[in-house]
Amino acid sequence: MWHAVGIDIGGGSTKIGLVSAGGAILRQSRIPANPGDSGDAIVARYVAAIRALIPHGVRVRGIGIGYPGPIHDTNLSGGVGNVPGLIDYPLAKALSTALQLAVRLENDATAAALAEARFGAGSMAKRLLMITAGTGIGVAMIVNRQAMVTSGGCLGDAGHMIMDARGQRCRLGCIGCLEALASAEALDIIAADRSARYPDTAIARQARSERIKATAATVITCALEGDDDARIILSDAGRWIGRAVASWVHTFAPDTIVIGGGLSAAGQFLLAPLEAEARRCGLSGYMAGARFLPAEMGNDAGIIGAAAQMFLPLGEATGGELLV
Repeated sequence: MWHAVGIDIGGGSTKIGLVSAGGAILRQSRIPANPGDSGDAIVARYVAAIRALIPHGVRVRGIGIGYPGPIHDTNLSGGVGNVPGLIDYPLAKALSTALQLAVRLENDATAAALAEARFGAGSMAKRLLMITAGTGIGVAMIVNRQAMVTSGGCLGDAGHMIMDARGQRCRLGCIGCLEALASAEALDIIAADRSARYPDTAIARQARSERIKATAATVITCALEGDDDARIILSDAGRWIGRAVASWVHTFAPDTIVIGGGLSAAGQFLLAPLEAEARRCGLSGYMAGARFLPAEMGNDAGIIGAAAQMFLPLGEATGGELLV
């Protein structure tokens, strides 16, 4: 049986897994990020982790990478991302040379969507729209199990859709975009501000008990434990995302909308207001037949989706270039 390696690159850490053709992660490891590492240093850590993951005699078809940003036209490297050492670095070629394996590079949101389309919540969908609400907000569209691409190996920077021209800037400089309003990073700012201004709230108490600064994760914990203030914060975020979803549905006409990413851990406290707002704002002709579903692959979607590229014919993977 063939296997593949999936690499899910994140700003805080990179997850690497050995994945079966059926989408099961057999072994995995996590590499904490070191912001000062060069591209060469990062690749050396990846290579060591991959070699440790592959047992003797296991057949590996190649390595799939989920990159947190747009993919260059060469399909060898990525552009703006949250891992400085990998920006414009020829990652695919470096790994292929070091390990003598085929490599495909994919945008991480598209990789997660491929996992859901192939193995998860979108397995019955003909037209799947996936939103990954995490540190940023990724958007991907899968049509008949093939990724739709507008630029950068994905739907461009759809998470930077402008929602409120009088709003705050996101970390990349957009004014009032969705990421500035409803990403985990935006909720980190909201949570820290609420905690500082209202020290007797559940969010503030939870942060003090963990000896951390209040974050989006703190908000989710408090919401799940019954705190109304935390639930309001998540509901507001859900409504912002729902308004954006309405526009994406008008553009791409999906039959299934899957919501994943770290914020989806809030469950219906995020998803219910998101769906309600999308249906309230959207045209009934587009919304009537659309299903809203939580992602099923969880935090494993990035690894599985990245690896899944290696089990698809070349033309079905947007990362495209197969290296040998």
